[in-house]
Amino acid sequence: MQFIISGRGVTVGPALRARVERKVGKLTRILPKILEARVVLSAEKYRRTAELTLLATRRTFRSEETADDLSSAIDRAVEALERQVRRTKERLQGWKSRQSSAGMGTRPTLTSPSSGDGLGEEGLGLVPRRLVSKPMSVEEAVMQFRLGKDQFLVFTNSSSKRVNVLYRKNNGTMGLIEPTV
Repeated sequence: MQFIISGRGVTVGPALRARVERKVGKLTRILPKILEARVVLSAEKYRRTAELTLLATRRTFRSEETADDLSSAIDRAVEALERQVRRTKERLQGWKSRQSSAGMGTRPTLTSPSSGDGLGEEGLGLVPRRLVSKPMSVEEAVMQFRLGKDQFLVFTNSSSKRVNVLYRKNNGTMGLIEPTV
């Protein structure tokens, strides 16, 4: 990490420079991708201000704190930056864990569509879709089903006037579910 330390109305001596580098350097344990740290220390009448800016990959963190003495202003500014860095890292870790858990086979697989195993919408997290379709024959439904990429096609059979389900099996073939009388 590169440090750029400047002072306005304050002479930045080696002891002050070492203190700032040590305090800000601790943030690299939390977020190791910090490229540059810009520190501006200023003194105006009875106020001492520390402005810290961290440039990391894809993110910039900034903090400005004012206190009676310069060391407490630096401490407060570093604490504020530490909160920002921790919050960002927690967000990234949470996002990554959500992404990895969403990609792990959460899609339910049906072993037997007519087994009646009581799979409900609540247990699978499914969102019901209401479809209104014209009555069609099984052949028309197969042609319509091949056009889409859905796993199921619910249609009204024109010959029996009942609701049928056309589904795609794991081996690529299709199956038809017809209600019995």
